[in-house]
Amino acid sequence: MYHFKKIIAPFLFPVPLCIEILFLGLLLLWATRRQRLGKSLVTLGAVLLTVFSYAPAAQYLLKDLEYKYYPLKVRVSDVHWVVVLGSGVLCDSNLPIGNQIDSSGLFRLIEGVRLYGEYPGCKLLVSGGSTGPAKPADHMAGIALLMGVPKEDLVLEADSLDTEDEARIISSIVQGDRFILVTSASHMPRSMALFEKEGMHPVPAPSDYLVRQECPMGYPSMPGVVGLEQSTAAFYEYLGLAWLKLRGRI
Repeated sequence: MYHFKKIIAPFLFPVPLCIEILFLGLLLLWATRRQRLGKSLVTLGAVLLTVFSYAPAAQYLLKDLEYKYYPLKVRVSDVHWVVVLGSGVLCDSNLPIGNQIDSSGLFRLIEGVRLYGEYPGCKLLVSGGSTGPAKPADHMAGIALLMGVPKEDLVLEADSLDTEDEARIISSIVQGDRFILVTSASHMPRSMALFEKEGMHPVPAPSDYLVRQECPMGYPSMPGVVGLEQSTAAFYEYLGLAWLKLRGRI
C-alpha cells in the first residue's frame, strides 16, 4: 500500500496533472479528428498550470491547512517529549550534513531543538525511516547533536515509512506522556488526526510556514516556481487526507 500511494500520488500533483492534460489534448489534436476536445484540453491544461503557479491562488489553497494550528508561543505544562517528524532525505554524503535533509526537515528540526531548550528534562525524539539506507531520523539526529542536544536526551525512531507509521510507533515510545509535536504547518492537520486516532493528544507546534499572514511576501507579477511549490504542498496534504478518510483511518 505504501509503494502504491507513492507511485500513484505524484501523477495527481499540479505539474504532472497539467502536463498529462496538455499531452492528452495534443494527442487528440495531432492524431485524431476530435479537434474541439483537444483544444479544450490544451486550454484547460494551460489555464490550470497558470493558476497553480500564481502565488495568490496557491496560497488560497494552502492557508486553511497551515493556519488550522498556530505556532506554539505559550508555555505548556508537564511536557516530557518534543517529537519532530521526519521529511525528505537528500542522499549525497559529499554534501555538508545540513544539506542531507530537505528544507522542511531543517525547519522542523530547528523548531524542535528550540522547544527542547525551553523544557528542561524533556527528550527530543526525531522520527522518520526509509526504504533505502538513508533515514531522515539519522540525519536529523546528527544535526541535533551539532546543535548541542546531548546524546542521552536524543531518541531516534527510524522504522516508520510514513506519518501513519510514525503515529503508531511513537505511541509505543511516549507511553501516554504529554509531548509537543513538531512538523510543517501544512502537514500538521493530517499528523494531528493520525496521532489522535492512536489515542494521543499532542501539543501542536507547527513550523515551516509557506503562507504569511501579517507580512505577506511580495507576489511576483508572473506565475513562477514559488506558486507551484505551494500548490504542490497543498495537493500533497489534501490527497493524503482524502486517502486516509477513504480508508477510514481518520
